[in-house]
Amino acid sequence: MNGVGSAVLPHLSRAATLSGHAAPHFAEVAETALSLSRSFEPTDRQYRENRMVIGHATARAYLRRAAESLHDAAKELDSHLDFHRFFPTPSQRERPAPPPPTPSARHR
Repeated sequence: MNGVGSAVLPHLSRAATLSGHAAPHFAEVAETALSLSRSFEPTDRQYRENRMVIGHATARAYLRRAAESLHDAAKELDSHLDFHRFFPTPSQRERPAPPPPTPSARHR
């Protein structure tokens, strides 16, 4: 793995992990929202509504941190690309030759 890969990979790994942590929180919020249609005592209903707010906020925090990790990975890649802009492009003879054309059906 090259230098940019070892710098970007941890950011991408963290973003994937954080996104994965957000999903169960959103699922719990959805389940709670669906269960609110059943009749509960006012205290129990209030508790469930508060849990929904907390679960939703937690999931959003995970996604926000995942987005920050993706942003950091993009910055690493962008700086790597900026670094490569200083190198000259390969000359014509350094470029690989194009593949030979395939025979068409007309020339049979």
